[in-house]
Amino acid sequence: MSPVQSSVILTSVIVLSSLVSVAYSALPSQFKLCSRNDPKVEQCIISAVDHIRKNLAEGDFGEGFDVPKLEPLYVEQMKMQRGQDFQAVFNKVNVYGASTFKIDRLQSKPSNLSFDLVTSIPKLNFTGKYSLKMKLLFLELQGKGDIKGMLTNTKLSIKIRGYTETNKSAANGTATNGTATNGTATNGTDSKQYVRFNRLGIRLKIEGGRFQLDNLFNGDPVLGQVGNQVINDNSRLFLDELIPGLERNLSRLFTEIVNNLLRTATIDEMFPEKV
Repeated sequence: MSPVQSSVILTSVIVLSSLVSVAYSALPSQFKLCSRNDPKVEQCIISAVDHIRKNLAEGDFGEGFDVPKLEPLYVEQMKMQRGQDFQAVFNKVNVYGASTFKIDRLQSKPSNLSFDLVTSIPKLNFTGKYSLKMKLLFLELQGKGDIKGMLTNTKLSIKIRGYTETNKSAANGTATNGTATNGTATNGTDSKQYVRFNRLGIRLKIEGGRFQLDNLFNGDPVLGQVGNQVINDNSRLFLDELIPGLERNLSRLFTEIVNNLLRTATIDEMFPEKV
């Protein structure tokens, strides 16, 4: 569902920011670097993220940096389908409360590009549009309209594993006749070690939620009230039905995003030996 997807999206943005904030090859002035040899590198990374919390909320890192803001976090569209029993589309979703995130635990081995994070957000409010067809207990839910609600105690465990590779062409795409214009490569190759990530492992837990779906059953007021009551009386079942597919799909999606964001980042830029 859209609210659950949105919570994963914003938490993934937070996780990505914890990497990007110490990794981007052209760093905004607000970003802090962490040495890969720092014995307290986890504390450094958490501090680096906290340092840019306001910037993340506003999406403001100055000219030349296009970063989506967390307040509110906007999701244009998300689609889900599992056979004929579950089909959902959510559009124009705004999520509020993302900037209150906390990194509860971080284990990292920067030299091996290995990171294990647990992040949490106490409360998220959301509004948007939905189209839904699914079965919950005895009721065949279907409808299309406005959706709003709240999620409590969203927690996300994320396993990130990376590797380095040497690009076959200059990282900035400016190689000409086999020679990079920045002088770092010849014969169309680049000796720098660029960072790439394998598929992110994601596990999602949401303690509870409240939902209001307008226009269930084509606007029938009695059935609509019954439908919303069934959803909210069984919110645990409602969430548990959705989470496994979300974990798989969003793992793939955000692996693509992080690799795209860090496509020009080298290991020395992400975590230099000294800062």
